[in-house]
Amino acid sequence: MSIWETIKANPKTIGWCCTLASGPMVYGFDLIIVSQVVAMPAFQRSFGTLVGTKYIIPSMWLALWNSMIQVGAMAGALVSGGISDRFGRRTTFVFGAIVTAIATAVIYFSDYPANRESRRVMFLMGKIIAGLAFGLITPAYLTIISEIAPSRLRGPLVSCFTFFTVTAQLVGVGLVRSQVKNIHPSAYHVFFASQWALAGIAVIAGICIPESPIYLIKRNCMDKALKSYKRLYTHEDPEARIVALQTVVEHELMAEKNQDSVSYVQCFKGTNLRRTRIVIFANVAQQLVGITFIINMTYFLQLGGMDAALAVNMNLIKLAIGIVFLFGTFWTMTWFGRRTLMLVGSAVAAVFWTAVGIAGIFSTRLTRWITRFIGIGMIIVYESYALSVGAVYPVIASEASSVRLRAASNSIGFVSQFFASWLFGFTVPYMFGADAGNLGGKCGFIFAGLSLICGVISWIDIPETKNRTYAELDEMYEMNLPTRQFKNFVCTGIQVPYVKSEDA
Repeated sequence: MSIWETIKANPKTIGWCCTLASGPMVYGFDLIIVSQVVAMPAFQRSFGTLVGTKYIIPSMWLALWNSMIQVGAMAGALVSGGISDRFGRRTTFVFGAIVTAIATAVIYFSDYPANRESRRVMFLMGKIIAGLAFGLITPAYLTIISEIAPSRLRGPLVSCFTFFTVTAQLVGVGLVRSQVKNIHPSAYHVFFASQWALAGIAVIAGICIPESPIYLIKRNCMDKALKSYKRLYTHEDPEARIVALQTVVEHELMAEKNQDSVSYVQCFKGTNLRRTRIVIFANVAQQLVGITFIINMTYFLQLGGMDAALAVNMNLIKLAIGIVFLFGTFWTMTWFGRRTLMLVGSAVAAVFWTAVGIAGIFSTRLTRWITRFIGIGMIIVYESYALSVGAVYPVIASEASSVRLRAASNSIGFVSQFFASWLFGFTVPYMFGADAGNLGGKCGFIFAGLSLICGVISWIDIPETKNRTYAELDEMYEMNLPTRQFKNFVCTGIQVPYVKSEDA
């Protein structure tokens, strides 16, 4: 089937995948909160320290707000796999959305204490709880999508995680732009309260969507699996499709010597070790190409002397273009593949981060124009990220894991991602903070080097998996096939009867 034919054959599946969009939107909206509200004069007045005639957010607190959310997320991701395998993907998704609503309440009321330090601490507590929620909701989202998406559409549908994340960020930056000149606390209260709506939509979506048939097969609930399959797909002979999915699960069980229980330890045994290594790297790659630095772009440009409104406008432009590019990756990912986009994206990021670093050397002169040049350079890096690493990393991670261990593998991947986000979220503000490293644009040299490392690891370890069924991926990994042979390898079939379908 062509992509268009597959789309026409699976309208219900695509519709259900889009229904869960609130999951990554909740994550994306909160991910950008700290980087945007710290650029609002109203927030600076409530949480900042007066230095001369300006309020600034101390580097320590900015680092804590950016990084500690990832600590909560690591805790959530650690338990997400177990909850998902025990109670279901839907239950985990809904639970994460409910915790998000609780976190939003703590953040919303964080400016009520009279003491400034108490406000900062309460805001920090809210961010940690929010991180816990995202650690639950994001692995559950990717597990559901990767298990129900047809193989031809798996790449585009899984990459919607980044697309919807950026869409929420664009909405968030738009809200900040509308309130940036408002110095009353209501300016950022509107921003915080908006997340309640997203959390509520996520709860409803999680309740309505059918449970993953693969999860139900693993629980030996065959009647429920068939019922769920019929709600998800419009294909003929659903019974045969369920048998095909059951065969894949049984094959993996046989390959793992009939171990009945799923554990994180199994992800690091045998052929699963290689797959888990790829999952971990894919989740860390976005930090290597500098996404945390770009997320802090608005406040960073303000420190460089740029007007707050102009800095927010540049962020809006960045995200608006990024959404168009992410939409384009639905096709480029299918044409060029995951591996090629990772390699090209890493190379482009390295080149333009070098340009930003060079500009940073001359930032003491012609500051206004140098700052704008640095801002444009960061936008270009972000667009290359949107076309490559940002779109393909969740796809690579979801396709590398085995069907049986997917929930556990996704949890490990997100723990790795949140740990890397914590590390960079804590250190990056110290790199450019006016009261710390004050490196300015010279931070570009650091991320140029890390982008090169990302490209080298991608060349060595990331195989091409586009248009492959999970049965074919099992065969290639079990053969320990070299990375660069994945693209053109002709599979002979797994050793138990298998019916190849668009849903395997």
